[in-house]
Amino acid sequence: MSGLLARTGIPGPTTASVLAASGTSVETYRAEKAAATALGLLLGTVLATVGVLFLPSPLAAWLLAALVAGVCFLAPDLAAHSAAGEHRAELRAATSALADLVVMGLASGAGTTGAVTAALQHGQGRAPERIRGAVHTATLRHRPPWEGLEALSEETGVRELGELAASLRLGGSSGARTRTSLAAKATSLRARRLAEDEAAAHAATERMTLPTMGLVAGFLVLISYVALTHVTAGF
Repeated sequence: MSGLLARTGIPGPTTASVLAASGTSVETYRAEKAAATALGLLLGTVLATVGVLFLPSPLAAWLLAALVAGVCFLAPDLAAHSAAGEHRAELRAATSALADLVVMGLASGAGTTGAVTAALQHGQGRAPERIRGAVHTATLRHRPPWEGLEALSEETGVRELGELAASLRLGGSSGARTRTSLAAKATSLRARRLAEDEAAAHAATERMTLPTMGLVAGFLVLISYVALTHVTAGF
């Protein structure tokens, strides 16, 4: 079925860009899509056949079967979008840390390329490894490191990487000018990251308001149940 998906043009350009941002290969996506589609067809067939016995009408059984099959078909796309969002957040955090490390390297007297190379040696995980890979690819092509960052920014849609690359390009071979530009960029990235974290914390707090109110209401009903029982028994 993976070959059939490839012949039908799946994934499309939008999904392909999402897969590139998440670091998922097209072959893996097609395999997951094929498995999810087969599962959806199987569950849909079972529900359409057996659901008639339990649901009020055959139309309801067919609608339920179509809904389940559609959800299974779209599940890999939803997972890819979620993975891309998480990976972009990881890349933003890694970019902020990289900018700070490059500034420290420049402050110690290293050149722009040397400071970037030394900064890339730190950090573990998928995001630092991907940044290292992009810069290494640029180095193998005898290109400056900021071109690797620009390519990764275009591939993943993380504008912070492009902004860091622009600051490095602006400084060029001048360590002092690069340090000034990067120091300002590092401060901006930290402030932006703190603002995003604060917004996420506020959103999580708002989401917890309703469950908390439900718990408080349930507790009040529980502690007042005995009193209410005695009051109603007296009448």
